Amino acid sequence: MTYQLPQCQPADAHHLAVGNVVITTLFDTTMQATLDLVTQIGPDEAAELHRLSRRASPPCITVNAYLVQTPDSRILIDAGLGANADANNGRARRALEQIGLSPSDIDLVLLTHLHPDHFGGLLDGDGQPVFPNAPHRIPGGEINHWQAGPPADADETAQRHFAGAQTFLEACHNQIERLDGHDAASGITRVELPGHTPDHSGYRIESAGETLLIWGDIVHLPQIQFPQPKACVAFDTDPYQAQRTRHAVMAQVAESGEPVAGHHIDFPGIGTVNQDGDGYRFQPHVWSASV
Repeated sequence: MTYQLPQCQPADAHHLAVGNVVITTLFDTTMQATLDLVTQIGPDEAAELHRLSRRASPPCITVNAYLVQTPDSRILIDAGLGANADANNGRARRALEQIGLSPSDIDLVLLTHLHPDHFGGLLDGDGQPVFPNAPHRIPGGEINHWQAGPPADADETAQRHFAGAQTFLEACHNQIERLDGHDAASGITRVELPGHTPDHSGYRIESAGETLLIWGDIVHLPQIQFPQPKACVAFDTDPYQAQRTRHAVMAQVAESGEPVAGHHIDFPGIGTVNQDGDGYRFQPHVWSASV
């Protein structure tokens, strides 16, 4: 007898308790990348850091979404690429189904910023809203930036990003809520982390004396940007501000020991950050059978 070997992982969700709430990582996809995306450091340094990580080449960028489950609400923080991913991916919605939830069960969506790998899962293949009962709260500076349209010197990728963001904002206009302050939801504080985009934001979850910072896109290629925080990516709106933000937040959580979750850190994307020479090292959360 010839057995068919597994081709896909059996689960795309991971739970972690933070105080009295549960943070669920929803794996969405991986995006094929290239080291040509890395800026602000030389190509030889980027290649050597990637080689030392023993990862496959060319590199891939993980895409996660996060669900915050409390006794009273279910809050989605970003939604992955969704229908924009290839046919075998865009799995965050399936991950919700694996834990027994449907789109109508989501009470609120918080967005870190308006790039397609974060809002894509909020629209279906026909461009219609996926989560009918959920207001979509977006940092106000993000709305301003993307509605203003691309600058005259925008490259093709930037033009696509602006067009996609405007399409999303129009499709979901009845659900959009502007978030200008720091109070994102009960127990959730918006943390301003600009640079990747003008009002790129993270969200700090607090419950029963415990915290976790969901920091969005502080890193895209963790094998390069943790040991060398100067490294940026080509789609950072302001790479120098992105560098300053990355240095500051990594130093802060390395000193405090606060766990972080990243939308582009390898699934389940949760762990702690440690100082390591002039850079940092990510210590992944150890999987446990109990939440």
